[in-house]
Amino acid sequence: MASTHGTGTAAASLSSLLLDVGVPFRMRSGELLLEAQAHHGVQRWLDHFDRVTLCAPIVPEALVDPSMQWIAATPLVQGGRLAVVALPWGYDVRGHMTHVAAVRRTFRVLIPRHDRLCFANFGWLGAWGRIGAEEAFAQDRRFAVWFDWVLQDMPLRPERNAAKRVWRKAERSVLRRLVLRDIRRASLGLFNGRTVFDAYASWSTNPRVVHDVHLTEADLITEAQLEARLARKEGPLRIVCVGRVHEMKGPRQWLDAVATAIAERRGPRGITATWFGDGPLLAEMRALVAARNLSAEVSFRGLEADRGRVAAALRDADLFLSCHLTPESPRTLIEALMSGLPIAAFSSAYALDLLAGNVEGGVFAAMGDSVALGRELARCLADPARLQRISRAAYSAGREYSDARVFKHRSDLIKEYV
Repeated sequence: MASTHGTGTAAASLSSLLLDVGVPFRMRSGELLLEAQAHHGVQRWLDHFDRVTLCAPIVPEALVDPSMQWIAATPLVQGGRLAVVALPWGYDVRGHMTHVAAVRRTFRVLIPRHDRLCFANFGWLGAWGRIGAEEAFAQDRRFAVWFDWVLQDMPLRPERNAAKRVWRKAERSVLRRLVLRDIRRASLGLFNGRTVFDAYASWSTNPRVVHDVHLTEADLITEAQLEARLARKEGPLRIVCVGRVHEMKGPRQWLDAVATAIAERRGPRGITATWFGDGPLLAEMRALVAARNLSAEVSFRGLEADRGRVAAALRDADLFLSCHLTPESPRTLIEALMSGLPIAAFSSAYALDLLAGNVEGGVFAAMGDSVALGRELARCLADPARLQRISRAAYSAGREYSDARVFKHRSDLIKEYV
């Protein structure tokens, strides 16, 4: 059964938002916790709505991602403007069938109490946002959908068992059908970045490109800081990456690109590369660095909980290298631009759109071609004038983003079309 904390039973106001998200809650010692960036996001939503009800499943403790940071929801709930509705975990056939009726009843009650509706947890089993969208449609209510990756194009979980492989393919087919149905029904499609927008826009009656970032305007690099960095003539050129060390983020490809850049570097300055972040491939990547005799130049630092230190590392670096392999919209690229960092990445509609379609501000290679990307890196880092030029272009592009701007944009669209 769903459980509700806060003021979810209050009468709806003119700026009440029912918000379903895919990032789970965590329950520890009877206290409800929000993932750190979701916690920050709730505060930004409350900048624009008098009352927000946040819905998400509770992750079982055995499945908690150790790289995620958690913050108690209680202080936000005690403010009287936030309610949190904890839904059950149902990402399997038994769990879904056990809980779906109760979740449906929960949304059936919540929807009339809010005048704005936005759902984000889509798919099939345990995707309770889909159930919310079905109930909104049944009540003839307008609603928004939010997607930050192309669900049906995400890599399938590898299975050795033939029956399980057949099941995964069938699951993918059902997921695609349901996702496209819900996009068509929505009065507003919020698609995070151009890659996701391009995949879904033709199915939406009102598609919009939106972005997601949790850095504030205070985190933007200043022009003086940028020019001081560009004036450096000594020491190694610094490549940086921030993100989970996960298969989808391409850490092996990242290391290949770095190794190629180091091998082909020209000029008196060396190259160092640092990846900030935890994840399931962290130990493997550290072992690969040692095996390839790159420990003096390359470091996988693990989790850095202090966001201020991460922001400082971004502002101090010379180039941001990203090797995402999946059709999603990593907000770390926006964080890089806000730090005046040019992007080196596999080419994607999302990355190019962040730079207004202009390759100035970044260097790119075909998806998966780590060697080509590494060679582009080497050429760029060996050309101080080019590095300065694309860094300034990145700085210009990054001025367009901040948490306040992106959440206001989304909130304004929801208020206008939902």
